[in-house]
Amino acid sequence: MSSTVDPPGFQIAATQDLRGSVVPANRVRRSVVFGLATLPMLPVVSGCGGRLADGSSIHSENPGTESAKGASETGQLRHAGALISNADIARIRGHIAAGERPWLDWWNRLGSERAIDLSLGPNPQAGVYRATNAGTMYWDIQRAWCLALRWKLSGDTRYADKAVETLDAWSATLTEVWTRPAGSGAPEDWTGWLLAGMQGHQWAQVGELMRDYEGWAPQRLARFQDMLVRVFAPHSVIWLNDVTEKWLHLEAHANWDLAALCGIMAIGIFCDRHDLYMLAYNYYTANGRGEYRRMFGNGASPHNVYFMHPGHLGQWQESGRDQGHATLGMSLCGALLEMAWNQGDDLYGLHNNRFLAGAEYVARSNLKDAQGNAYAMPFAVQREPNGGAFWTRVNQSFLNYRGCWEPIYNHYVNRMGLAAPNVARMLALCEQNHWSGNGDDMVYPTLTHRRAAYAGPMKAPSGLSVIGVDGRAVLSWWGSAGATSYKVQRGQAAPGPFMEIGEVPAGEATTFTDAPRGGTWFYRVVAVAADRPGAAPASVAARIALPGELRYALALNDGTGTAASGWWVDDAGRRVRLDAPLMGGATWAEGRVGGSKSVAFDGRMSHLQLPAGLFQDLSDFTIAVWVHANVLRYDTCLLFVGQDGIAHMRLVPKGGNFRYSICASGYADERTDALTAKEIASLAA
Repeated sequence: MSSTVDPPGFQIAATQDLRGSVVPANRVRRSVVFGLATLPMLPVVSGCGGRLADGSSIHSENPGTESAKGASETGQLRHAGALISNADIARIRGHIAAGERPWLDWWNRLGSERAIDLSLGPNPQAGVYRATNAGTMYWDIQRAWCLALRWKLSGDTRYADKAVETLDAWSATLTEVWTRPAGSGAPEDWTGWLLAGMQGHQWAQVGELMRDYEGWAPQRLARFQDMLVRVFAPHSVIWLNDVTEKWLHLEAHANWDLAALCGIMAIGIFCDRHDLYMLAYNYYTANGRGEYRRMFGNGASPHNVYFMHPGHLGQWQESGRDQGHATLGMSLCGALLEMAWNQGDDLYGLHNNRFLAGAEYVARSNLKDAQGNAYAMPFAVQREPNGGAFWTRVNQSFLNYRGCWEPIYNHYVNRMGLAAPNVARMLALCEQNHWSGNGDDMVYPTLTHRRAAYAGPMKAPSGLSVIGVDGRAVLSWWGSAGATSYKVQRGQAAPGPFMEIGEVPAGEATTFTDAPRGGTWFYRVVAVAADRPGAAPASVAARIALPGELRYALALNDGTGTAASGWWVDDAGRRVRLDAPLMGGATWAEGRVGGSKSVAFDGRMSHLQLPAGLFQDLSDFTIAVWVHANVLRYDTCLLFVGQDGIAHMRLVPKGGNFRYSICASGYADERTDALTAKEIASLAA
């Protein structure tokens, strides 16, 4: 987990008086596909599987990112600091002055764009409705953005004056945005939520770019900020708070959340509203700030990637819906993460580059193979969040070439030196799609986001994970920009020596499956570049025990103190102390065995909580728990493992029997299996 994220994690919770201890007893065994286990979940005791390596593990994540504290910690917002920073403007100017492509080409194209025609004027509306006149506002936002870019990159104040004219006209006129005007016969599809988020985000981008223009009168700038806070922001604030506090909108797809998140973050930055920035930050990171009952919708980072397939291919939440909505997720999420980066907060790297996993999956879903056919994609069966049909495959009925890939590619590849082969191919296909007729996307993304190709030393493969599946070791890793292949090595100790066991070409899925004999093994991956014979950086070694091992243990018989103590096995195979706080009124009491102690739960909100992330690298696993239950009701929860009510595993009595349930996209997605009598026998009541 990132040090800036504090999700609720795993809890043993109950609504009745339960006394229990965790022991290595006759185990209840349930097989959970390892993709769902990549969520920041926590186990109670035992399991089999590997660990993330190189700092992208559950305990220290993404160490290679900048160490300076971001706005989420300092409370101070940076300007210009939304999609484009002052450093970005200087960089783009330098490329244009040097006559470098593609920057010069796009600069010239901007110069011939009708949007910067100085004879045109704004067309402000008192009310804008997605069902009727929203296109008028889309055009004026895009005009203002192009004018602002032309001024910023040339210094010609004629374009700044025309941009300010547009901002002032709208701030003096607009009072309402929604789906349809009151009394209209147009259908109400509630997409006013989307308009408020996406267009609020886009207006704020223009304002942030223009905020240091001396010709924009301070009182007019303040009036434009007030319009955003008064007209746009309330819709997005209500949406996000309704999800977290009232558990509403849980049937919505990821884009509904992401539209609100982009709007709130951009408006927060431009209007110096750190509270709005943090609302977006906490929601995207699913950070309940200690309140474990908060819910987060499908746009939050643990939920927008539904399932992790081998090779770090992250099944996007809307991939089974269609590619138009899946690529919109790329557009909105890429913008959100770039804004956070410019504020010093690295959400790109969250959960081992989880968003890149989703981007690589969506990109490949829209590409064709050498025979001109869409790629066959791995897919975990998923139910529509509104309880509709079960999706059984990626919907590739039409491929989408939305121009959304620039921020994603230029961060992960050109800024960080990682490989993103599928995103790279989509970038080339989509570069010419620089406009947004439906108002979803920011325009001229290549001009604003393209960075020079990564020219630093080749990075070692990163984010290496090794998972145990049916007695085999399944490896996944992030590749390196410039690598032509990856050599997979295995050894019996972290320092080596290592033996090469295979090679994977760059451009293919970065995964490898090995079937060694039982025991403890260490794997590492070496990047190879054909044009750099001396460059062969290796990943940090990752450990796995096959066919399994006891990974976590808590006796729960301490008898004193505010936490139960136990141990977990770290990356090097050492047993390290593990503390689980007693929460919500949980106390120590007499155990069932004479003279022993155990944890007593009060039947209301008490529970035992472990650190976040302990389930993150497990596949098949076993949980052993000894429980004495005085009373079991329908709402009793003997075991709860998960992020929140959207993505979790739980053991509950339901319909007179114990049942195991798992979901990753809301209550409608929950799959439930009744336990057999033999399995129930290990639950002593």
